[in-house]
Amino acid sequence: MASPFDSVIMADEQAPALTARDKFLMGAKSTVTPFSMAGWLISSGYSHLTNGPPNYGTDKGAFGQRLGAAAIRSSSQGLFTTSVMANVFHEDPRYYQMGRSHGIRQRIVYAATRVLITKTDSGKATVNLALLTGNLAGAALTNAYYPPRNHGVGQTMLIFGSSLGGSALGFGVSEFLNDALQLAHLKKSE
Repeated sequence: MASPFDSVIMADEQAPALTARDKFLMGAKSTVTPFSMAGWLISSGYSHLTNGPPNYGTDKGAFGQRLGAAAIRSSSQGLFTTSVMANVFHEDPRYYQMGRSHGIRQRIVYAATRVLITKTDSGKATVNLALLTGNLAGAALTNAYYPPRNHGVGQTMLIFGSSLGGSALGFGVSEFLNDALQLAHLKKSE
């Protein structure tokens, strides 16, 4: 049985039902995990190397600003998605692994489509409105702290699109991380 605060449910685990409080706490807890901090570093590092949005420049101070902006964006999107919108839409914000009993291609497609498809609290498949609206709200919020060059509807939609891509990538990591750790002999086979 998985914990109510596990954001990834392994293929062989049973998931407990989540209360509104559980979802709120899960969203708050997920904002400061090593996995989320790695995401901040990767996101800010990539935008710094490409001098992409948020356009703060390319010096050391700009990297710090990008890192802070990535932390705020990721945290706000996580809170909006898991703590707020999952409760509003009665959706289960957790990622359910397919596991090794399925083919690699099927698992890749499954992970990528979790951006659009999730489960309701009762276990039925549904459009992932919590993630879509949570990421959109987080992208809109960037207008408050990104440089003026990165404000406006067009920029917000670019940020929203990159957030969805990041979510799909994160789901892929959630699907295959245990396999990779086992291949590298960093985790025992189950």
